Amino acid sequence: MTKTSGLEVGLLQVFPEDGNMGKVLPKYLSQWTTEKVKGEGVQVLPKTHVEGATMEDDKVILTLQDGQKIKTDHVVVAVGLDANTDLAVASGLEIDPTFGGYRVNAELEARSNVWVAGDAACFYDIKLGRRRVEHHDHAVVSGRLAGENMTGAGKPYWHQSMFWSDLGPHVGYEAIGIVDSSLETMAVFAKSTAADTPKAVVEATGEGVRSETENAATEQSSMKGSNKLHAPVQGEHYGKGIVFYTRNDVLVGMVLWNVFNKIPVARRILKEGLTTDKLPEAAKLFDLHE
Repeated sequence: MTKTSGLEVGLLQVFPEDGNMGKVLPKYLSQWTTEKVKGEGVQVLPKTHVEGATMEDDKVILTLQDGQKIKTDHVVVAVGLDANTDLAVASGLEIDPTFGGYRVNAELEARSNVWVAGDAACFYDIKLGRRRVEHHDHAVVSGRLAGENMTGAGKPYWHQSMFWSDLGPHVGYEAIGIVDSSLETMAVFAKSTAADTPKAVVEATGEGVRSETENAATEQSSMKGSNKLHAPVQGEHYGKGIVFYTRNDVLVGMVLWNVFNKIPVARRILKEGLTTDKLPEAAKLFDLHE
């Protein structure tokens, strides 16, 4: 409730998963985060989705899967996207049946003298296999590389793009590689401070876009001790930490939980293709107790 106008602002979040960022975060962390979001005054409706929307007296009327109706002034839709591949019909370009998008090689070439970059490209990642990525960072870097390769550079796409999300002023993360909640994960957490929040990062750098704050990051990191990797414990406080995602006992992705400006470190670790037994040592590179 604002002091000047008496305006009441209500926030409602609707998603089909069990918890916030349910497709990305392991279940225990997704559930913990959902409770944090509720604590910020957000009404959360999990395990449902919007079936329809109409206008009535300048209000938006949303109809949910269970028939519930919600009247609101504004709606923010965040549901991802499908690559527009209409050009494939006329051009004969190959569409990837699993990930969608135009199927290209490691040099982003769909066929001789035809290159595709950004969200529309299903490329061959020389470290992680075939992928299609919907990150701003990926669009920028892959677009530059496609342009270089058009001039004959012939360079493979090896960049591991990052993405980020803030779930309120006190919870945020940066991620790299394949971060899918269906994968096996290992994690290490430590107590956070007021400096370990998205709000603090924005105030310190003046940048609201996390991929821009990465420019100030460094790959230098000492080997200070961290908490040992362990299974999640009921009631544990996940202040800050690192979540490792593995496939066939090999590291394929990381979530840096309230750990900011360390993506260069994560990118270097991911490039090494570490096996599960090496992850406790890798966790020490992030200086969680500095």
